This record gives sequence, structure tokens and C-alpha cells, in this order.
Amino acid sequence: MILAKTIEIYLPTGDASKVSQARITTEAIRIVYVAKSEINDRKTDLDNIGCYILVGVDSSGNKMVYIGESENIYTRLQEHRKKKDFWDGVYTIQNLSGTFDKAHLTYLEQLMIQKANETERFKVENSNGGKYTSIPESKLNECLVYFETIKTLVKALGFYVFVPEIEKEQLETQIRFYFQSKDKLWDAQGVFVDEKFVVLKGSIARTQPVRSKLGSNQLKFKDRLMDEGVIIESEGYHIFAKDYAFNSPSLASDMVSLSSTNGWDKWKTKDGITLGDVFRHE
Repeated sequence: MILAKTIEIYLPTGDASKVSQARITTEAIRIVYVAKSEINDRKTDLDNIGCYILVGVDSSGNKMVYIGESENIYTRLQEHRKKKDFWDGVYTIQNLSGTFDKAHLTYLEQLMIQKANETERFKVENSNGGKYTSIPESKLNECLVYFETIKTLVKALGFYVFVPEIEKEQLETQIRFYFQSKDKLWDAQGVFVDEKFVVLKGSIARTQPVRSKLGSNQLKFKDRLMDEGVIIESEGYHIFAKDYAFNSPSLASDMVSLSSTNGWDKWKTKDGITLGDVFRHE
């Protein structure tokens, strides 16, 4: 059973893009977001032990994070200002009860790097999975509870680093739909979840557009997906390297075929039933 929670969000400056704080009123974990430009003025909020997530974009325009821990967040952030250029803000994770210790920090760092890599919403700059640490079972269980709170709070602040586009359980239980060309130019499959069409990892997209789509916004969108690593080139094919949710079935089928399509008609089950027949009702 999922229990209801009350989340308190506080904006010290009145501007969420500069500083924001979030906590569940019955728990000790607090998330403090601070824009890079505001760090010098927020020493009081940051002069604590905890973990942190630097967030920004890399030189190619990819959303990127760096996850770390420190016994003094403010001091560590000042070091990062000199050595890391990509970030424009930081989410810090603190424990208001003062019960964080080094074992908690190192395990949480490992766990957050692992989960951020699994969701694939952001490029993770960390070159490894964090420093390995042995940890008593009691503290490990505490960290797992802490992480669920962290995940809830950063999501409440609009930061989806630990939240996949679509939960794996949803992907596994939904009807599969297929879109294939007779001449093998594309071969894709996906599912329709929460009013989005998710093209699944491993789907093959057309490499060259029809003539009418040369220079189109659609082709530019595909180029962006390739820049972000959603679609990769492998042995002459363009392959979805990860699941990707499109806002409509037609946008999904357009991107796969690089032509103008009606996704409600093109996506079909193995029995030939269209997406529209399954989900649209007159």
C-alpha cells in the first residue's frame, strides 16, 4: 500500500530557478537546489555533510550530471566551480537529523550513480560507480529508504534523473505494436502508455528520408536523437539504443520511417490489429 505524503517546498528567494528546498514533513532528508550563480550567497544552506548532483549540459548539448558526496558540500562545490564547467546548478542531499556518516554518503553516491545510469535520462559524467565501501546491513537498509525519499523529492522539484521515461513493469505488460517495411528499411516495435508511444530499444529506423523530408524539422529531430545517443549507427543501420517516448504514435512512426504517416494505422499487433482499433473508440 502506498502511503500519502506531504511535501514542503520552500523558495527562499521566491525564484525556483535560483534556490529551492524540498522535504517530506515527517522525514529528515532535505533537498536543496542552488543555481551555480547563487552558491556564494547560500553558504548557510550548503555548509553541511551530504551528497550532491551537479546538473547542466555538455559541449554537445546533452543533459549531464555529476554525482558526489562530501563532508562539506559548500567547500566541494567551490572546488567544482574551478574544475568543472558544464553545470549550472546543484541538488544537494542533506539529513536534518544529523545522522549521515561517511558510510551513508559513499553508499548513497554509488546507488545514485547506478540509478541515474539505469534510467538514461541524463549523461552521467562519473567515470566509475563511486568508491566501493562495505556497509553494515542496517545502514544499507537506511540508505535504501533514504534513496526512495530522495527520488520523490527531486521529482517534486522537476528533476527526473532517477525516473525512467516509462517504468519497465509498464513496458513488459503492455500490448506490443510493430511497424515494418516490406523492403526491410525499418523494423520497429513499441507500446502505448500514458498517451505516449514508446519505441523500444533495438528498433531499426530508416537511414535516409524520402525526398520530401530532406531538410525537414523531422529530420532535424532525428539528428538530435542521434546526437543524444537515443539512436545510434551500427553496421549501416540506425538503431534505437534506448526506449524513447514520443508524444504521439504518428510522430513515432514518422521518425522510424522518415516519412509522413498515421501512427494509429501503421502500428499493428502481430495479428494485424491497428493501434487505433485497440485504443480509439468512436
